[in-house]
Amino acid sequence: MFVRRFVLIGLTCCGLTACGGSSSDSTATDTYPQAYLQFYNASANSAATSLALVEADSDELNAGTATFGDVTAISSLDDTSYTAKLNWVPATTVTTIKTQALTLNKGEKSLLTMLGDFTQPELLQINFSRDDSLSSQFKVALLNLAGDNQSYDLYVSTEGQTFANAKQVGSAAYKALSSFQTFSNGSYIFYLTKSGSDQVLLTSEVVALSYQTEYVLALRRNNSPAATANLVLDLIDNTSTVTTLEDASQPALFRLYNSIDNSGRASIYLGDNQQPLVTNLATDTLSSYQSIEAGDHRLTLLDEYGNTLVRNGLLTANQGMARSVVFYQNSTGQGQALAVTESQAPQVYDFVFHSVNLISDFNQISLFFVRPGYTIDTTPYYITTLNYASQSQQTLPTGTYTIYAVYSDLNNNKRLLAQTPATTLQAGSSYLVVAEPDVRAASGYKVSLLR
Repeated sequence: MFVRRFVLIGLTCCGLTACGGSSSDSTATDTYPQAYLQFYNASANSAATSLALVEADSDELNAGTATFGDVTAISSLDDTSYTAKLNWVPATTVTTIKTQALTLNKGEKSLLTMLGDFTQPELLQINFSRDDSLSSQFKVALLNLAGDNQSYDLYVSTEGQTFANAKQVGSAAYKALSSFQTFSNGSYIFYLTKSGSDQVLLTSEVVALSYQTEYVLALRRNNSPAATANLVLDLIDNTSTVTTLEDASQPALFRLYNSIDNSGRASIYLGDNQQPLVTNLATDTLSSYQSIEAGDHRLTLLDEYGNTLVRNGLLTANQGMARSVVFYQNSTGQGQALAVTESQAPQVYDFVFHSVNLISDFNQISLFFVRPGYTIDTTPYYITTLNYASQSQQTLPTGTYTIYAVYSDLNNNKRLLAQTPATTLQAGSSYLVVAEPDVRAASGYKVSLLR
């Protein structure tokens, strides 16, 4: 999964000076007596993809599933030869999109990386030895997956310093891994330049590196529908968590949905600014994306007559992130704002739907995402419990869907509150689903599918 901030208190031993030395092969293989494998999905237009391994005539071993920009947890395996299979489940059957022979070695970690177009992906195997000599230290290297045939340099400085104080970690051509450098555990800032240049393309936020292990910083393109920068660094360790490092100077993005029926064309103000950030936002309308400086911001919504309907709404905007803010009135008529963090996935084969429930007549409702030929009883895609004024998400494979909002009482008697027209998902779109009251609808409610 994606993680923006990774705050731990690391140990400091010998500062920024790159430390040399590594264990002997015999010692390393004593500590790491097996082969180690991790799968990283760097195919920008991919769906969630599973890695399966087959050894000779043995049964198929599932090594985990990763979405774009994500990794599986590390697996410990016998050092032998395997057939690696990349599997995708577009409907109910498994589709194998790639097979490749794979040899794993004792004491080594293989970072198996899927890249390129998902219809014909490439499987890149990066091998490196595991080091058991680290003492309050870590190793780090750059893996270049930017896809522009450009070599890049990686630099690092300790927290509080600048690029002028940074040390070079290494250089990497496309599809290559730089040499590893060893540093003391602690908090660091990473910098990226083109090879041989001192023009910084990316300055990361401070990241705490506290594990005694080998970190890989994978450089890739930012393919989010709401991307504000071209490049990001994925920090990969041995867990299933990727820390995505954005450029610390880039802005955040947001868009606004006005669900307040009596607002007319609303104006939204940021902080104490006298000029509105957005004007003429009609009811039941989703604005386009707006750029904003990263930070915590107060939002105020005024109706078309200048009356304040929402005050003290909070928008927390982090670098490179996109959020949707939904304005609504609660059961007592008080204006509120609810912020939804959008997925960074490119939304091609898999779509991450973010859903919000603004229907206060019930404690909770259910949402069903139904493809042609299915019903709410047979669809595998649903949100069982969506409480009032809360949000949830559901990942859907590409296709055509009707969304149903349903209330079930204590006896499991169901009421159909609203539904959308059948809609075919469009690649590259970030969808927002809002279940809300609608005095104009025969049922009194509606489901809005917004993008």
